[in-house]
Amino acid sequence: MTNEPKEKYENSMRIRASYGSRELFGQWIAAAFGFTVLYFYEVEIGLDTVLATTAYMIWSVWNAVNDPLIGHIMEHHQFFWEKNHGYRHMPFILSCGILWLVCYAAIFFVPLDWDRVGDQWLIFAYFITVLVAYDVVATLFEVNVLSLFPNKFRGLNERRSVTGFGTILGIVGLVLAAIIPPMFITRGEPITYRDSAMVTLYIGLLLFIFIIPGTFENKRMLEQYKRQRELAKEQPRKVSFFTTARVVLTNRRFVSKIILFFGYQVGTIMLQTSALYVSTYLLDVDPTFVTFLYGSIMIGALISTPIWMYVSKKANNNRKLSLIAGFGMFVAFLPMIFVTDLLGWIISLLVFGISLGGQWFMDPPTMGDVLDDVAVKRGNRNPSVYYGYQALIIKLGQISIALTIGIVHILTGFVAGEPTLAQLMAESPTPDLALFGIRIHAAIIPAIIMLVATLLFWKFYDLTPDKVMANKAKLRELGI
Repeated sequence: MTNEPKEKYENSMRIRASYGSRELFGQWIAAAFGFTVLYFYEVEIGLDTVLATTAYMIWSVWNAVNDPLIGHIMEHHQFFWEKNHGYRHMPFILSCGILWLVCYAAIFFVPLDWDRVGDQWLIFAYFITVLVAYDVVATLFEVNVLSLFPNKFRGLNERRSVTGFGTILGIVGLVLAAIIPPMFITRGEPITYRDSAMVTLYIGLLLFIFIIPGTFENKRMLEQYKRQRELAKEQPRKVSFFTTARVVLTNRRFVSKIILFFGYQVGTIMLQTSALYVSTYLLDVDPTFVTFLYGSIMIGALISTPIWMYVSKKANNNRKLSLIAGFGMFVAFLPMIFVTDLLGWIISLLVFGISLGGQWFMDPPTMGDVLDDVAVKRGNRNPSVYYGYQALIIKLGQISIALTIGIVHILTGFVAGEPTLAQLMAESPTPDLALFGIRIHAAIIPAIIMLVATLLFWKFYDLTPDKVMANKAKLRELGI
């Protein structure tokens, strides 16, 4: 195997940790969103299951256009702050990080005096509006912060170091999101969700401060942007959105990578979205017990991350470890189909967390390998475009999650607006089937998706360690 020259880190540990803390910030918001939003509107506000699912679907269709379009704009449009000061991504990161928190809190400020029966369409309209606003600023933040990664951190070990910080801090963010916001929620009292959302906003502002040093664009990057602007003047013809889409979506390595990303995201988020349904209806416990359920995932991920880091450096094979983590996640879903008590769920989720830690750790460096491969073929870096399409995959996943939960609830007799197990059992025409439906969207369908995604990645992703090292050598020759 080709060996890479001894690597000297370009960025200090403080900068690497600071960039890694963007996972802490992002998971703090995204996990809180996943835990509560659909449950809040369907169960606490009483929005009809069909309308709640439709709102998610409309939002997701918008996302399907919004995410790659934003990625395209980031790479092919020059904003005034770049023209005047050279910075490309930092202004978006600073502004949209804060707006992301504000839009998250706004989701829970639907007027509580609206009638659950007569004002269903008003609730529906409000839900769609805040979801769209939330998504726009979240995508602007994510695309810009992720676009820094392959350019700012160029060495394999430096990327692994950054990813190690990001994995551990992201797990901390998920743990905090599972512990702190539910402490302020009382089942059957929608107004308490506002208190929880405001806590998320205030703590999020503090967490946001930590990411600022790591997301500044350094002198080398500013000079590279300048060279790219000069080249663009020499070649003024703009590349169309659809031409870019064709290039991106015909790249087999990128597509197979994001298929695995789709499976890992959908499996995890569908399980996360199911958390309050599991605790409320399968276990009949208070919402605060979500802490025990998802705390066990995070413990599994946290204790396994140093192992994944060590094995990753020894094996030097991102493809192989991604496959191991993918198959591990599939196997970990299987016990959740059968367990019936809190301890059983905790053990199952602990095992799941071990594989999740591996997939979480391996995703950024594997994506970095893909983007290096693209840069070698095209002679320049345009990561925002590819991260835009990766963000699209997340949103397609949200379509599948909303559609799955909505269809399962309709077909199994789940009744919206019933916040306790006793009420569901009394009002559902098929209560036992409704309870099994929760297992379908918490474990069975995520397991199938994870298996198919991992098999497709195994079949089509062919960036071996030798190819990765060859790309590194070529990038050094090109000076990118």
